[in-house]
Amino acid sequence: LALLNDVSMIPVAYDNAKATTKPQLPVAKTLVLQSLFYGLVQAGLSLMFIFSMAYSKNDEYALDLYGPNNEGCSNESKGFIWFHLVMVTELMIFSVRAPRFVLLSPLPSMYLVGSVFLTLILGGLLACLLPNFGLHGANLGFIILFNVVSFIVVDLMKLQFRKMMGEEPGDVIDNDELLTPKTRTETQKTVEKGERYRTHRESIVGEADRCHCVEVKSKSGLPGFFSLGGDTMMDNGYIKPMGSINFMRQNQAPTIRGPHRTKQVSSPY
Repeated sequence: LALLNDVSMIPVAYDNAKATTKPQLPVAKTLVLQSLFYGLVQAGLSLMFIFSMAYSKNDEYALDLYGPNNEGCSNESKGFIWFHLVMVTELMIFSVRAPRFVLLSPLPSMYLVGSVFLTLILGGLLACLLPNFGLHGANLGFIILFNVVSFIVVDLMKLQFRKMMGEEPGDVIDNDELLTPKTRTETQKTVEKGERYRTHRESIVGEADRCHCVEVKSKSGLPGFFSLGGDTMMDNGYIKPMGSINFMRQNQAPTIRGPHRTKQVSSPY
């Protein structure tokens, strides 16, 4: 499933991207938080959907998650869950790529749309036609309907979540044409200048996200063979010795201040 999703996402490299009035910064903390948001919300919705279908009063379309004698879920239930997960992961790219509400954001490229929907069509055919799955056509429709509705709901929740984190992207700049300057008073110019400075200050990346210093510590029992000659500090590609002389020493890095990561040596350089 992960490999299928990776292949179908290749056209995202050719997607239509638009600039926004506020910079969208690739900060690790916010990226992880947004990933957790999508993962937890979609997991909760998926469990609610699957168990709702399992305990449905309509026995013709209800899922059998336990099987006879609690031997495991039926083949159709496996196909149901598999195709649901395929559709969830495929559709989410349209929400993740959209800086605003998905229906008001720039349209995705035709390559991305074609790749996603081709994957969904292929997945639906496999889930319905393979004997190991045998998904009922009505249940396929329920999956599509639920995913379309939940996609809109999650995308609306995304906007509020980004607002809580202070990651609102601002308005989308639709074209590259130069703007005709408007006549403004000195007061208006001063106010707009202050707004630009405020946006600039909010968009400054913290030092922890700009620093790429790595402290390398030796851990081998054979320091003469595997060690770098003592603890070293790597700073933007340079190795700065912290102990004895290092035969692999490059140009010395400047004095390192601030946060840095630590890595242990496990093999010769």
